[in-house]
Amino acid sequence: MAAAPASAAFIESRRRLFSALFSSVGVADHELALRRPGRDGLRDKDLPQSPAALSFPPAPMRWLTRATMGYTTQAYLDFAALGANDDARWTAWVTQQLNPASINDSGCNTRLASAGFTTLNKTANQLWTQHHAVTNDYYVRMLPISECECATLIRQIYSQRQLYEVMVDFWHDHFSVFGWDYDGGPMFPAFDRDAIRPHVFGNFRSMLQAVGESASMMYMLDLYSSEAAHPNENYARELFELHTMGAEHYGGIVQNPDSFANMTLLGHYTAPDGEEERLKYVDDDVYETARALTGWTISGANWPYDPINGVPLGQFVYDSSRHDQGIKRILARYFQASQGQTDGIVLFDMLARHPSTAKHMAGKLCRRFVGANPSNALIDNVASVFQQSWQASDQIKQVMQVILQSAEFKTGWGTAMKRPALSAVSALRATGADFTLKPDNNGSIYTPTEEFRGRLQAAGHRLFYWPAPNGYPDDQVAWSSTGTLGMTLRMLPRLLEMHQTESYNDGYPFLVDVQGQTLAAFPANQRTAATVMGYWCDRILGYRPEPTYTVAVDMLRQNASAGDVLNLATNSWNANNLSMHYTQARLRTAISLILCSPEFLRR
Repeated sequence: MAAAPASAAFIESRRRLFSALFSSVGVADHELALRRPGRDGLRDKDLPQSPAALSFPPAPMRWLTRATMGYTTQAYLDFAALGANDDARWTAWVTQQLNPASINDSGCNTRLASAGFTTLNKTANQLWTQHHAVTNDYYVRMLPISECECATLIRQIYSQRQLYEVMVDFWHDHFSVFGWDYDGGPMFPAFDRDAIRPHVFGNFRSMLQAVGESASMMYMLDLYSSEAAHPNENYARELFELHTMGAEHYGGIVQNPDSFANMTLLGHYTAPDGEEERLKYVDDDVYETARALTGWTISGANWPYDPINGVPLGQFVYDSSRHDQGIKRILARYFQASQGQTDGIVLFDMLARHPSTAKHMAGKLCRRFVGANPSNALIDNVASVFQQSWQASDQIKQVMQVILQSAEFKTGWGTAMKRPALSAVSALRATGADFTLKPDNNGSIYTPTEEFRGRLQAAGHRLFYWPAPNGYPDDQVAWSSTGTLGMTLRMLPRLLEMHQTESYNDGYPFLVDVQGQTLAAFPANQRTAATVMGYWCDRILGYRPEPTYTVAVDMLRQNASAGDVLNLATNSWNANNLSMHYTQARLRTAISLILCSPEFLRR
């Protein structure tokens, strides 16, 4: 018997869902987007035209979605136990998350231990000698970055220290290193462990220097090879443009930039010691900075590849024989001759306390947590705290308090969308996946880790895989193209079809046991399409928006009514009764519709 035709209500609800999706990700031509082959003239003039027209989830769901790697019902239950009202609960939650050491993360640690990682705790010297120096075995050479990628994803999915992991992700984008670089990849665990993670809520100045001294960043931007005779500008330029003052404070190529007229044109401020410094940097500052940082290198990185000053191979070292000892002038400030390593120390101090750095960092942090268009007032407030606390050990913690407690954070929604990796991690968190990612060198088995990383790469957002030093973009436009969004929408449903151990082998359990979770949630006589999809909407989104909820219900019920009891314990052919036809597969498909909804993809 032929399958029953789809109902008009189902067609309408499905059209509304996909139209809302197009709207949420910035597709301007809704008329074109809604056309279907053979159905000329099919339109819906009443569709929402912007994310703001879509329904808002309750406040706790919005806050938790933005400040974590993805909303979960358990996260909400933990949140709900923290106070008498939402504002009090949020204050308590933020306080707790900004003190990650106080949070019990034994469950995540146990999962990390079960993965059997062998490189994450190796010293820089061990990574150098056991992996960097290996030139004939690519797997051994790249095992450190591969394990770091897997461990990061495990933490994002399972750690209770969610705000910490969000900030780790932010700082890795800010101080972007291509992890799979042939020289930097073997050293990547040390970069993540020693340069990024200790400073996530700490002091920006300390992190700035730790990043500059890390082998992975030195290889990324060639600082290790910079010497007095041949200063390399790569790191110096990105230090200004990306890491501190930002491209918006670039003044261009200016002759005599420190003249009275140009100081006025470029702007200036009075530094804490009473000296005047420019508010904008110019090309001369880049050149002089390159000179100031000559001699900052990696022990053994340059010919004759021997340890320098007794420092173990692979570790940071200052080599005075390679340093330019001459006078320098940066941002209108003189650096005396023969200061040696002090040139770099003073430079990092200047940039860390600089108001343009504070403004640049405030803007980036506000856009990440508040949305695409934070107010100038909020950015200025955050910048003020950033600059005033530049010497504080908890500087970044203070800054995050301001952002997360701001009215714009609490009331805003929908101006940004999740990037592909965040969409995938959010989906795995919301659906209760059992997924311990780990590298594998067995070419005969296609593991779920291999598939997952491949799908992230296809969507343009595999971790630590951005080749340029500017980091993955954090704006909606970058991720709403047909290719990227299409690969994301292919990836999310696939997560519910992947199996443990071997991705396509039905002999292994699913990564996400949607059947088992659904059966455990309801007795048999309550398993209706309406009840089941209400449960999964609540699990994934925290509420039941339209038309997403109706579309999911219609998908699951087929020719049954929304209130009819379904047999979800079978997955067999039954063309005579579509309500009993491959119910388990249909359940996964219906849940996939929720994962592909605009409500799930936006933040």
